[in-house]
Amino acid sequence: MAHFRPMLTAALALCMAASALRADDARFGPADPVAKDPAQFDPKRPVARELDMEVPDGFAVSAAGDLIISRPLSQYARRLDAFGSLVGILQRSDVAYGNLETTIFDPRTFKGSPYSWDGDWTNSSLPAVAGDLRQMGFGVVSRANNHTLDWGIEGMQETGRWLDQAGIVHAGAGDTHGAARAPQYLEAAHARVALISLASTFRPTSESLPASGLAPGRPGISGLHLAAVLHVPPAALRALQAARCAVQPQHCDEAGTAGELFGQKFRQAEDASASYSMDPVDLAEILQSVRTAQQHADFVIVAIHSHECSRNCEGGDTPAGAADFLRQLAHDAIDSGADLFVATGNHNLGAIEVYDSPARGKRPVFYGLGNFFWSDIQEPLPADLRRGNGATLAAAWENPAKATDYDLTAPLNKQTFATPFTFQSVLAESRFANGELSAIVLHPVEEGYGNSLTTSGIPQLVSDTAEAREIIGQVVLQNERFGLPALDIRYSAGTATVRP
Repeated sequence: MAHFRPMLTAALALCMAASALRADDARFGPADPVAKDPAQFDPKRPVARELDMEVPDGFAVSAAGDLIISRPLSQYARRLDAFGSLVGILQRSDVAYGNLETTIFDPRTFKGSPYSWDGDWTNSSLPAVAGDLRQMGFGVVSRANNHTLDWGIEGMQETGRWLDQAGIVHAGAGDTHGAARAPQYLEAAHARVALISLASTFRPTSESLPASGLAPGRPGISGLHLAAVLHVPPAALRALQAARCAVQPQHCDEAGTAGELFGQKFRQAEDASASYSMDPVDLAEILQSVRTAQQHADFVIVAIHSHECSRNCEGGDTPAGAADFLRQLAHDAIDSGADLFVATGNHNLGAIEVYDSPARGKRPVFYGLGNFFWSDIQEPLPADLRRGNGATLAAAWENPAKATDYDLTAPLNKQTFATPFTFQSVLAESRFANGELSAIVLHPVEEGYGNSLTTSGIPQLVSDTAEAREIIGQVVLQNERFGLPALDIRYSAGTATVRP
């Protein structure tokens, strides 16, 4: 029976591998397909090993918020030292990320058309912006957001061409559904970095679609569909039920603690809030992309653009909080292979979490990084934007027909963005060691609120200690409102270091 011993040894080895494989696979979140037959895998190449982060100690990732930039700005780094300091941080990072919330095209040759949405701006940038961002140090940018198709599919495609030419890796928008969902990769000096980009806030029909039978797919962004429920106090519930009865008499005899009006579901609760459920098909596709990215890269960034808010959503002169679903999404993404999760969209700072994943250790989660660039020099603007805001122009100017593009932008800004916190943010520098987060260095930023147009919106590093603490204090307050643990923050001059 001696010839059976090698077979027995091999069988025992496979059993041990099976146990290890199941234990390893079970750690890796909802994207884990779960190993069924260990004999199908090479024990020297376990799948779970490919989901580890593989970066050298000291690896640094700088994350900025929205890049609303219309023209080249790097030249200002030579005359604005505080801007030059930020550029230096971006350039020394192993990778720098931002959310590109604009369309890059040459208006002299552009063949597409504008598609403004509910009277919103159609953001645009000159072609030189792509190379300018690369010169500043940005290596990866997310593209899935509510402004991606401001200038149609043609604008989306031309933006991609300019970014490719500049050598900036971009994700979240594509000519096919698969391309929009797919991770994209930056071959950085010390690691291969993957970026996955998605949006929960987007214009209807701007999300990509897969093909279905004879129906072709659709170009667009990687969208995450949400179902929202408003939670309202009893008095508000009664008012909503009365309004429903007035416009939908067939429901007048119905009573209860929930209902629906004009497509919006509502439910009675003690306090006003909103809850969101994520579309399971979208979520499964996104998390599969996360797992793919970690298998094929050393470090994975997942970015979402989301305007949704669950609590403290007053708007106006009050910073908006993030939506509760982001916490589940962030944790699921990290458990599935993400190494850094960032949300943009609310145009103000949000909470910061150091998530201690049972599978993967400590990872940073940014629930809102505000604006990094905020350009009010926006040209050209389409005719329907002016027509749709005729009342605003008439209220602001004696002769509305003489108003320039900025003469329209100025009163619109007063309605929505006349707040200091719109022009305050942080550049978040995450550092890693021993396979997990070692520190987050927050560099407070101000963007020249009240400056002339040529310098307004250019980020500058804050050196004043009191102002720096006030900006970081916005993060502290958001953590409290979002129900997250207090951060271990240590201040040093104008910076704040979060220790995990």
